[in-house]
Amino acid sequence: MILDLSDKPHLRELFDWLRSGRHVCADDGPGYLALRLDVATHRDLFAAIGFELVEHPRGFYYFRSDADLGKEATQLAVFFFVLVEAWNDAGKDIEATAFDPGGHATEDLPHLKRDSWRRCMAEAGVTTDAELVDTVRKLDRYGFTEQIPDGRFRFRTPAWRFFDLCLEVWKEHETAPTTTEGPKA
Repeated sequence: MILDLSDKPHLRELFDWLRSGRHVCADDGPGYLALRLDVATHRDLFAAIGFELVEHPRGFYYFRSDADLGKEATQLAVFFFVLVEAWNDAGKDIEATAFDPGGHATEDLPHLKRDSWRRCMAEAGVTTDAELVDTVRKLDRYGFTEQIPDGRFRFRTPAWRFFDLCLEVWKEHETAPTTTEGPKA
């Protein structure tokens, strides 16, 4: 069977992005639009070669992987958990702060500014400002952030994949019953 893919000019670009772990969203322009307009065909094409295309409810796409999360995914998850905790501690609205159009400067990130956060980041393999900058570069590579002028970055829609997880865990933590039972006699 020979497929005519001439009507899919962005297929190779999409496959390369998705296969590398990138999350594709509206910021990705024509490639995203091509995918969005014909999700079923793309899903079938990718499934035929062993990849599962996931359409997130917030309107972005990625390949599902059953592989072990690995060091990079752990770093990214810890990055988001520290960020959400810091913003919550400061009384900031998570969504408004995260998606501030002015973006964020890496040097303003809280990750290495409190002992408990430094310990968390160290367990994920991030101990220096240079390694924190490298973590933000990884976020860029996977489509969670993008660089904007003045050396800043902004979160893209796929960052919701982590923010939703963090907020869910935070909510569970806040509503979990605490026991204050003393020692049993």
